[in-house]
Amino acid sequence: MTFREANTIVRRGARELVGWLRHIHSAEYLTTKAEDFRLFTRGALVITALFVLLTISWDYAIDPDNAGRAVWLRLVQCGAIVVWTLASWRNIHSFTARIGAMLMPLVASAAFIQILSILENGPVYGVGGFLYFFIFGPFLVVGQSITFAVLVLTLICVFPMLVEPLGLSAGLDWRVYNAYVWMGFLPIVCIQLLCEFLYSRVFIYRSQVEALAVTDALTGLANRRYFLIEGKRTLEGHRRSRRKVSLMFVDIDHFKRINDTYGHATGDAALCHLVETLTPYIRQSDLMARFGGEEFVVLLPETDFDEALEVAERMRVALRERPFTIPDVADRTLTMTISAGVATFEPNFDADSDADIDVLVHAADRALYDAKNNGRDQVAGAPLNNDASPPAQPPPHA
Repeated sequence: MTFREANTIVRRGARELVGWLRHIHSAEYLTTKAEDFRLFTRGALVITALFVLLTISWDYAIDPDNAGRAVWLRLVQCGAIVVWTLASWRNIHSFTARIGAMLMPLVASAAFIQILSILENGPVYGVGGFLYFFIFGPFLVVGQSITFAVLVLTLICVFPMLVEPLGLSAGLDWRVYNAYVWMGFLPIVCIQLLCEFLYSRVFIYRSQVEALAVTDALTGLANRRYFLIEGKRTLEGHRRSRRKVSLMFVDIDHFKRINDTYGHATGDAALCHLVETLTPYIRQSDLMARFGGEEFVVLLPETDFDEALEVAERMRVALRERPFTIPDVADRTLTMTISAGVATFEPNFDADSDADIDVLVHAADRALYDAKNNGRDQVAGAPLNNDASPPAQPPPHA
C-alpha cells in the first residue's frame, strides 16, 4: 500500500467518523433515543437507588461499630438517585434531567467519600467501591448523547481528587485509586461507543423501514395508508377548533394510453413528472399522497372551498403548460392533463359533528368523476354534507 492510498483511507475514515458523530448528535436521533431509553433509564435509576440502600449491609460487614454513623449518608446517596429519577421521569434530555445527571452522581460520590472516612479501614476497602460507579453509571446515562455520557463519567472519576483540597477526603491512596478507576474508565467508554454505534445502525434501519411503510416508493410521496391516518387526525383537529379543511382528488387523464403506447417505464416517469410539477403549489402544512395508480390526493388544512378550487386550477394549468418529455424518444414530448375534484369539510357548531376522512375522500372523488364525465382537463367541486355517510363508489376513472 502506497502512502497516497493510506492517506486516502485515513481521510475517508475521518470523514465517515465526523459524519457519524454529527448523526448521533442530531436532534431527531437524540429525540428518538431519549424516547427509546426513557423507561430503561427509569428502571436503572430505581435499581441503583435500591442497591445503595443494600450497601448499608456492606458497611456493617466492614465496621459494625461505626456503620450506624454512616446510615444517614447512605440515605443521602439514595436520595440523590431518587432526585435524579424524578428529574428524568418525563424527559431524560430535559434541562433538569441533565443537571441531575451531572450533579447527583457527585453528591453520591461526596457522601461515599465521607462514609469511607467514618469506617475503620474504609480507604483500604473503599477504593474498589468506586468501581460500582462504573457498573451502574453507564446504564444511567446510556440514553444521553455519547458526549454527555463520557463527560459525566469523567466528572465522577476526577471528583474525589478535586474535592480533597477542600477538606473532603478519606485519605485515599491516589495511585491505587487511579489504577482502579482509569482501568475501568477506558474499557467502559469503548463499550459505550460500541453500543452507540450499534444503536445508530438500528436507528437508521428502523428509519428506513418506517419510511417505506408510509412512503410511495416511486414518487416519494406519502402512501394511501399514511394519508388516511394523518387525514383523520387533521380533520379531528379542525373539527375541535372549528376550522375548514379541503381535499383535492387528482387523476391523470387518459393515463392508460401512456402505458399502452410507451410502456410502464414511461408511465412511471409521467407520474414523477406530475409530482415535480405540482409540488411547488403544495404548502409545508399540506399533505400530498399517491392514492393509487394515477390517482393523487392533497389535503389542504385551513383552506375553504373557493381557495381549494383556485389551487387545483393552478395545478391543472401548470401541468398542461409543462410538456412531459418521453424518455428514450428523441425530441418527443407529451401534453399531460389532469382532472380534479374538490371537497371541503366545514365543521358546524355541533361539537359532535362527524369528521370522517373517508366521507371527504368520497366527496372529492365524486367531484372528480363529474369533471371526468364533463370532458376532463377541468376542476369540479362537490358540496359536502358533514352528517352524510360515504356515497357509493363511482365507476373507475378512464
